[in-house]
Amino acid sequence: MSIFRTLTAHCSACGGAVPVDVVLSVNADRRPDLREAILDNSFQMRRCPGCGSETRLAPQFHYLDQKRGRWIAAWPRERLGDWEAAVEESHQAFDEAFGAAAPAGAQAIGRELSWRVTFGWPALREKVLLAGSGVDDVLIEMVKLALIRAGGPAPLLSAELRLLNLADDELVFGWQDNESSVVVGWRRAPRALLAEIDADPDWAEMRGRIAQSPFADATRLFMPAEV
Repeated sequence: MSIFRTLTAHCSACGGAVPVDVVLSVNADRRPDLREAILDNSFQMRRCPGCGSETRLAPQFHYLDQKRGRWIAAWPRERLGDWEAAVEESHQAFDEAFGAAAPAGAQAIGRELSWRVTFGWPALREKVLLAGSGVDDVLIEMVKLALIRAGGPAPLLSAELRLLNLADDELVFGWQDNESSVVVGWRRAPRALLAEIDADPDWAEMRGRIAQSPFADATRLFMPAEV
């Protein structure tokens, strides 16, 4: 089930008290509306009753979509520098819920799930979008690397390239600001590029590097632990 806890936060604009329902876990099978809220960037967005400013709580919860075969440990982007510890904590949480430490029935569910670790809202939205799509999220990360190599630097240092839409013949990416989720630049690639990269042996080593961790994100390749 989806679990929330009510807390009081303070508005970053005026300092006023803002009541918030902090999510601890999301079950997309029982609450498909929460999945849609993640996809439309409205989930955990709150408006200050005093000044009207909007703020979004950083993600820190577990996301389950059994129908689409995905479990995600969503972390605030501030944990990115400590990603290895976050992955280990996520591994323990998955084991307790659906792995070796879980009851037999839960383990049976876990065998049908692939699990991922994300940092920040744009990264979480991307994995939620890809879950159940039939598109390998590791291949998407390789397409990103191909686009970055071909297209020069990001428009903002605080932006990362994220898949925003899957069309029948096209992959639509955006340079998305990590804090606001605002798209500051667009990139498109033919969907056929997925099959081209998948069949190209020159990409095999890179694919292995990305796939070796549940933090299956090209961002990880630039972190100090990967140097």
